[in-house]
Amino acid sequence: MEPKFQTSFIPKKPVISTGTTFQSVHKTGGTSTSVFMILAIVLFVASLAGVGGAYVWKQYLVSTQEKYKKTLTDLEKQFNPDQIAQLKQAGLQIDTARQLLTNHTAMSQLFDIISKFTIENVRFLTLKLGAPVLPTDDLNISMTGYGANLSSVAFQSDVLGSLQEYNVHNVVKNPIIADPTLDPVGTVSFGFSAAIDQSGLSYENMLSGTSTPNQ
Repeated sequence: MEPKFQTSFIPKKPVISTGTTFQSVHKTGGTSTSVFMILAIVLFVASLAGVGGAYVWKQYLVSTQEKYKKTLTDLEKQFNPDQIAQLKQAGLQIDTARQLLTNHTAMSQLFDIISKFTIENVRFLTLKLGAPVLPTDDLNISMTGYGANLSSVAFQSDVLGSLQEYNVHNVVKNPIIADPTLDPVGTVSFGFSAAIDQSGLSYENMLSGTSTPNQ
């Protein structure tokens, strides 16, 4: 009787399927590594491109700024800054002179105004001025005079009541003749007072030929 042997098969090498599975896993790991490498290279190249672009943009801005500076310098030279400064100084002097001219009072005008309402037979001997508080205030004057006779003084008083006929009524305000006195020689002395509108004594009006305002 022949002995029975139980046969078994134990492969000495891994089966093909197992080897195939191992190889597949190994290939999958290699593919992931390759993707990361590609992404890293792309990011590195992009960063280099960004740095290069920023440098180029900075150089462009610097170059543009230099061009603008040169253009501005050329324009300033065309306008001649020295001449502009001289014109500004001249303009300031003109404005100052105009202001002084407008505010200046020509006292010589006062004598012209008095002569307009003084009749032939009357003479004024003294003149006192009351200093105004403000430039816009009226100028107070007081004078002493004499007339050839009493009728001359009376006529002078009538003239003072109709100053509009002599175009000085807007300058001479509240004219008053007071204290007429008969002198031993027959003349009549008197006092005179009035308020003078300073705008009527304007030096500017004198130059323009307008001696009294609001005529």
